[in-house]
Amino acid sequence: MKEFDFPDPYLLQKQMENEKALGLLGKRLEYLDNLEWFPRQEMLITSILAGNMFDWGAREVADLMENTDFGFHEARSKIQARPWLVDGLDKWIDRLKGPPHKCAAIFVDNSGIDIVLGILPFARELLERGTKVILCANSAPALNDVTHSELVMLLKQAAAVCGVIRSALNAGTLIPMETAQAGPCLDLSRLNLDLANAMSSQGVDLIVLEGMGRALHTNLEALFTCECLKIAVIKNRWLATRLGGDMFSVLCKYECPNEVKEDRKQQGLNAVK
Repeated sequence: MKEFDFPDPYLLQKQMENEKALGLLGKRLEYLDNLEWFPRQEMLITSILAGNMFDWGAREVADLMENTDFGFHEARSKIQARPWLVDGLDKWIDRLKGPPHKCAAIFVDNSGIDIVLGILPFARELLERGTKVILCANSAPALNDVTHSELVMLLKQAAAVCGVIRSALNAGTLIPMETAQAGPCLDLSRLNLDLANAMSSQGVDLIVLEGMGRALHTNLEALFTCECLKIAVIKNRWLATRLGGDMFSVLCKYECPNEVKEDRKQQGLNAVK
């Protein structure tokens, strides 16, 4: 496609979905601000899951978006009821009762509702807790994944709607960076050097992996030396069955490094027994 000057087949679709989502952002933030603390944390994660439904790479979801009036509320209704297939939400919310993270690196997925109504409100909540946020996006197009250049523009537009985002961009506590990736999966051994250095210098102590490609296909069992939150809606029927779930099952996996090491150690002992 690049050879014939057709590098991003989803460009116009992404622009349309971004504009539509930005038009809804103000009311969505107002709604979230009116919630009490606990239900707001739950809703922020549910919103990421609803946003992650808008994936043109998932055939059943693409059919829904092409043939029905499929919006944010319709996406939420498709999500599996709790308890989820992998349900670490309560554990994550308990962690939020503690001190704020120093810096979070969020590896984002799709354009439109996913990034604007799912990830940005979540990032805004972290910013208000005093956490720096690095939003990590693909360097080159892949399906309808948001690219770094698109993310930079989206944040400028979101800043016109949200004062927290505007202040964070001006203060350098909200930073868009590129990953050097050009596909829906995430190879953490091939990160952009500037991003790797920034994660080190900023003292990243929370990694958020969003979407099937990043959180499930490539990093489900990845061990990190800091806290990690893996979030995705499983939109592939074969994979959902393989994992013991159903279509639109939910992965919400919160891991703390010390606990993960103990769990793996116990699993090894049990295997020996």
